[in-house]
Amino acid sequence: MQPDSLKSGKSIDGLQYLRGIAALMVVFFHARSYFVDVASWTGIGARGVDIFFVTSGFVMAYTTKNFASGTSVAKASLLFLSKRFIRVVPLYWLAILWTSKAYWIHWLAISSTPADLYANLDPGIIAIAKDFAFIPHLSIDEDEEGEIFPILIQGWTLNYEMFFYFLFGLCMLFQKYRLLAVTAVIVTLVVIGKIFAFHNVGGLFYTASILIEFVFGILVFEVHSKTQHLTFDRTPLVILGVIGFLLLNSGSNVNDKFVLAVAAAVIVWVFIHAFRGIHIRSLKMLGDASYSIYLFHAASFVAARWFIAYLGISKDGYINIAAIVMIQVLFALVICFAIYFFIEKPMLKMFRNMLSRNSATSP
Repeated sequence: MQPDSLKSGKSIDGLQYLRGIAALMVVFFHARSYFVDVASWTGIGARGVDIFFVTSGFVMAYTTKNFASGTSVAKASLLFLSKRFIRVVPLYWLAILWTSKAYWIHWLAISSTPADLYANLDPGIIAIAKDFAFIPHLSIDEDEEGEIFPILIQGWTLNYEMFFYFLFGLCMLFQKYRLLAVTAVIVTLVVIGKIFAFHNVGGLFYTASILIEFVFGILVFEVHSKTQHLTFDRTPLVILGVIGFLLLNSGSNVNDKFVLAVAAAVIVWVFIHAFRGIHIRSLKMLGDASYSIYLFHAASFVAARWFIAYLGISKDGYINIAAIVMIQVLFALVICFAIYFFIEKPMLKMFRNMLSRNSATSP
């Protein structure tokens, strides 16, 4: 099997647009933290994460749709995992380094010898080490006590993503039954979680109901495979998309993962078909930079909130609230687009070139 066997070929514009919109939803949700009291409906921004999970399930199925049986199945699985590692890990590690700088700078400052480094290990440094290895743990932030969060809070989703990628890569060994295998494993884990109601971190995390959203992404792929040759009028698609977002808000209010999975699946399918043949450069760029936006938007809020304080904008009144949110979003976009163009994009190109050279020279 050649390295190109995992390529899906034609990309889907609607998914890229949706990635950007989902990232903006998360930015909006975290921008709310500037205010003490917020309307409950604004919490729908957090549901951008559910869209990401369903999208991931779809993309993993879609990008391996031409995966064929052969003698190099293990090699293809390893290539798949390598590509996922390159896409996710380096930038995430940079984000962790930046977010945790106070911890490790202090640790290095008080340690003059290797023995001191070991002696001065504290729960914060150990937690950061776990974050680099995508190992879930209880938050070390007092404001998030009891939550299973890494030091970069939004990184909890990356722990799930990497678990799903690893599981998917292993299930590729089942070749044409890979989708069935990964679905069976995830459903089994969720059922086990419901039956045993774990209280430890590992049990809670790896049997969480939210894992089912990856399965719904795979189901969207199966539906798409049967409907991709059809042409739909955009009016009913828009109506269906609105219903999806209403379901997303409803699921958010009651925290029902099944409702959220259905809603996100509807939205993903609608975007795939509604934007077919429509090229919107701004949304494409937003989708391209969505990972940088997701990882670094909270860090950009530091500068945004300094600017808000400098302007002396109060938290009272709808106009002021809108202005404060808009400033945070604009700062996030400017800073994160810069990170995308000057850090993420060149880094991705470098690692992908290295992977291509290694794949070409490997026996």
